[in-house]
Amino acid sequence: MHPFVFLTALCLGIVSATIELDQRLDEEWIRWKEKYGKQYGVEECRRAVWEKNMKMIIQHNREYDQGKHNFDMAMNGFGDMVSVAWIC
Repeated sequence: MHPFVFLTALCLGIVSATIELDQRLDEEWIRWKEKYGKQYGVEECRRAVWEKNMKMIIQHNREYDQGKHNFDMAMNGFGDMVSVAWIC
């Protein structure tokens, strides 16, 4: 399967599984797009991926604060990609 087709199908699955985006992350989303120069025709898919990654980072860092991990995490310019996108 062509990577673009796979990525599109994956994004559609993420968007359909995400009933509502977390509005508490709206300002962070805007700042992140400005920082990394991101522009999208349709944002829903990339926002859903970014939000899923952001929530994973937040959860990991909570666990880091509790001593469950020996490193913390931060969002970077690849936060709108699923792992398949940046591996390919």
